[in-house]
Amino acid sequence: MSKSFGLKIIQLYECAEVRHGFMLIGPSGAGKTTIINMLCKILTLNGKRTIPVIMNPKAITSSEMYGVKNEATDEWVPGVFSTLWERYNQRNKP
Repeated sequence: MSKSFGLKIIQLYECAEVRHGFMLIGPSGAGKTTIINMLCKILTLNGKRTIPVIMNPKAITSSEMYGVKNEATDEWVPGVFSTLWERYNQRNKP
């Protein structure tokens, strides 16, 4: 592993420590998937089970991604992102 690749894994870890969530963006082949998978493996080996959830935001509309207010009922309809967020961030489940 190169020093610059290792540095990117460390930077991603530091970002994850201070943020609730983040996105990796960049061109195809830049190493986004490899970096997130390596970080997850390292964290899991160190006792913090970590599973990446990968979404393609270009595959759905903004409303489907984040949710939308139903004007007829005045209720919030959650999107894919908020549904996944709730599922994977329940403190009472390991």
